[in-house]
Amino acid sequence: MNTFEDLFSEYAGRITDTVNEQESVFIQYCKLFSSIITDSFYVLDIVQKQFCYIKPDNLFLCDHSVEEAMRLGHDFYTQIIHPDDLPLWINILKIIPQYLDRKDKWNEIDYFSCTLRLLRKYSFSSHFLSQMVYQRMKPICLNNNLRYLICIVENSTDKKAGNLFLHNKDKSTYEEYNFITRRWKQDKIEILTEREKAILMLAQQCKNTVEIANELCKGQHTIRNQIKALFNKLKVHSMQEALQISKNRLK
Repeated sequence: MNTFEDLFSEYAGRITDTVNEQESVFIQYCKLFSSIITDSFYVLDIVQKQFCYIKPDNLFLCDHSVEEAMRLGHDFYTQIIHPDDLPLWINILKIIPQYLDRKDKWNEIDYFSCTLRLLRKYSFSSHFLSQMVYQRMKPICLNNNLRYLICIVENSTDKKAGNLFLHNKDKSTYEEYNFITRRWKQDKIEILTEREKAILMLAQQCKNTVEIANELCKGQHTIRNQIKALFNKLKVHSMQEALQISKNRLK
C-alpha cells in the first residue's frame, strides 16, 4: 500500500493549482487527508516558494483566505507570523535543507518540528494577539534533494518560540538545534513508566491530583511525589508542559 510520501513523490510533478478543474491525484489525496484531521495542514514547495495545498482551516490562515495564501506563496508568512518570530522561521527554512544535505540521514529522519507565534486579530482588540503553535514538518525528497515540506500545525502550550527539533524514525533519539552555536545536539527520548503514562492520561482528562490518586488506588502524597519526579524527568514545571512534551516527543 502506498504511503502518503509515496503518493507525493509519484504525483509531485503533476501538482496543479487548487482552482484548476484538472486537479492532480495528489491534491485530491491532500483534500481527503485534511478532511479527517483536526489540525491545520499545508504543503510547501521549498524550491518554488509556493504552497501546493492549504487546508481551509483558520488556525494557520489567521482569517486570510486560501486564495490569498496561494497567491502570496512564501510571502504569506509575513502576514501571519509574529514579527519577532519571522526571522526564526526564515532561518529554519534554510537550516532544514542544509541538514538534509547529509544524504546519509534521509532514511533515519521522521520529521522536524518547531514552535512559533501566529498573529490573530479580534474586533474587541486594537492590536494583534499572538497564538503559539506547534508545527511538524515532513521533508519530501525528489531526485535526492529536498523539494517539499508537508506541514501540520496545532495549538501549543509552549511559552516561547525559538526551538527546532529533528525526530528520528527509531523513536529513541532526537536532535535539537542551537541557534546560538548553530549546531545540532542529539539526545535520548525519555521512556516513561507505565505509572507515569497513566498519570498523564488521567491529567489529560482534566483530573486533579486527588482524582488521579483515587483512579490509581494510591495515596495523594504518593501521586504528588510521582508527579514531581515526572516533572524532573521531563524538565518541566507544570502538567500542561508535561502533556505537551509527552504528545510531541516521548515514547
